[in-house]
Parts: sequence; structure tokens; C-alpha cells
Amino acid sequence: MHSAIRFSIISFCTLLLVNTNYSCKKKDTTCTAVIKVVRQNGAIVSGAKVKMTSNFALSTSDPLADYLPDTKLTDATGFATFEFKLPAILDIEVTHVAYGTGADLIKLEEGETVEKTIVIAQ
Repeated sequence: MHSAIRFSIISFCTLLLVNTNYSCKKKDTTCTAVIKVVRQNGAIVSGAKVKMTSNFALSTSDPLADYLPDTKLTDATGFATFEFKLPAILDIEVTHVAYGTGADLIKLEEGETVEKTIVIAQ
């Protein structure tokens, strides 16, 4: 009977440790911004320069350095994807040599993917 009680206690403690390890894992706070760039007629725009900025990040030593200007070009499907560590409200500026410019704001949510379509015009 001692071995049955000992087994039960060991099993209970093991279960408790396993559950504790799962609950202590850090939540993924990565925020993803997916920017789609289109012309006024709805046509996708590849090769557009998409710049994401925050007015709060001042330098690379700033804790908000993750939000310093980041620039990418849209791919063949008109998309540019950005990842940031924490939620934020960012400015989006889009420019294309042939099709003009556009701008908007995006609010990034913790652990979420947020999509935004920017219409550019000259």
C-alpha cells in the first residue's frame, strides 16, 4: 500500500509541475502589420516604398527603438509585412515613383496580425 500512495503522490506532483510550466510561459506579444498598396482603380502596386514610423522612438538606444522607421517594398502581390515586439500606433507612409503617395495610421494589437489597405494617388 505504501507504493500505491507513493505513486499517487509522485503522479500528483508531476502533474502539478507540468501544469505550472505551461502557465508560466510568456505570451507572444509580436504584432504583425500587413500593408496592402493599391491604386485608386483597385490595381495592386508592387515596388511601392512602405515606411512605418512612430514619433515616440528617438534613437537606437531608446526602449522604443523597435518602432524606429522601418521601410520595405511591396512584393508582386502588393503586400509589405512588418513585425514589432509590442503594440503601438504607427504612421504609414507609402510612395511609388509612378503612382504617387498615400498615408494612414495603424493600431497594432498584442499578438495579432492587423491588415491595412493604403490607396495611393498622384
